[in-house]
Amino acid sequence: MFVPRCWIPASLAAPFLVTLLLATPAVAPAAAPPGKTAPLATFSLSSGDRVVLLGGTFIERDQTHGYLETVLTSRFHQAGIPFRNLGWSGDNVFGEARAGFGTVADGFAQLKGHLAAVNPTIILLNYGANESFAGKAGLAPFQAGLDVLLAALDETKARIVFLSPLYHEDLGRPLPDPKEHNRNLKLYSDAIAAVAARRGELFVNLYELLGTKFPMARGPLTDNGIHLTAYGYWLAAPTIEQALGLNPRRWRIEIDTRQRNISASGTTISHASFAPTQISFEALDGQLPLPPAPLGSSPAAVAAQGQRVLRVYDLPAGNYVLKIVGEEVAQVNAQQWAAGVTIDRGPDLAQAENLRRTIVDKNQLYFYRWRPQNETYLFGFRKHEQGNNAVEIPQFDPLVAEREAEIRALCAPVAREYQIIQVDAK
Repeated sequence: MFVPRCWIPASLAAPFLVTLLLATPAVAPAAAPPGKTAPLATFSLSSGDRVVLLGGTFIERDQTHGYLETVLTSRFHQAGIPFRNLGWSGDNVFGEARAGFGTVADGFAQLKGHLAAVNPTIILLNYGANESFAGKAGLAPFQAGLDVLLAALDETKARIVFLSPLYHEDLGRPLPDPKEHNRNLKLYSDAIAAVAARRGELFVNLYELLGTKFPMARGPLTDNGIHLTAYGYWLAAPTIEQALGLNPRRWRIEIDTRQRNISASGTTISHASFAPTQISFEALDGQLPLPPAPLGSSPAAVAAQGQRVLRVYDLPAGNYVLKIVGEEVAQVNAQQWAAGVTIDRGPDLAQAENLRRTIVDKNQLYFYRWRPQNETYLFGFRKHEQGNNAVEIPQFDPLVAEREAEIRALCAPVAREYQIIQVDAK
């Protein structure tokens, strides 16, 4: 019987040997082959696209949180885009971690095979973190390995988005001082940026955006300096989204009770009604909000997102409750409504969180599909013992398809009725 792989990503990645490419003849920088889709100068997704996330630990762990996939899925909700996470903890551009009981060449062949099976049109690529432990001496082999990898990726004719390695946070002793490692990470990040520029592809500088330029007041993003926490992934998602040139998720409604006028951004208002003690209207958002921050998140970071703000001017003195589809979401006085109230809960945020959880569930099912724990018995040198159970692996396909149908239904915004009701007068 098939047994799914335990969901325990690798911990701190150790330095990897790069002897394979030290002995490999230099190759010309990878260029787009004839017939390849035009480089991705601006980011967008449309019907028919298939997105692959490819890389090491940063990518693999992302599937257990799902924030990045959630924001891109909800941003382009009309397109119904399938995402496949092919991250492998501890991996490098040579495919070394994917080798199993075989050679590094076997690992690289596996990487190519998994890509071919998915047939992506866009690849979000994140390498360089593991390779950076080799320091300056490992930079040239890394660049050569990246060129070999890109030549293989170009066979898919997919467009590439390059994500730099993350900055190594200094969480204090007894953890190592990351200064030297950060110098090396910058070398590798700059090298990746140069490749992206040469190819005319998008580059997201996570080293800066979540490192050197990240406000320390928003708290640490990692659990050990290297690997992001749930909070780190939550904050990384809109950071990557905006680095791709997509507008920040801003939702704002302003109600002038004197003029009986409602202005809005990020949502469309209809069926507005003004009464002496109640204002009601319907709002249909352009996209879902970012899912709520995980427990324990930095209050400063949550406040900085400031996604959904509702302001109501010139209300008579008193307290007012906001209800969305009958659910009480906030209750403050007229002065606070005039200053603006952040809407941090309600059915839209609940829908976004439900979408994220469904995406995580889909990712886990797909993980079981392409990386079964007992693959040695199913497909490897011990398949003569249990290889008959390999027929069960494709049975995950309809389960993944079911989750993707749920995702398509969940990612579309829904019109909601808003009511602002006076509960007592002053």
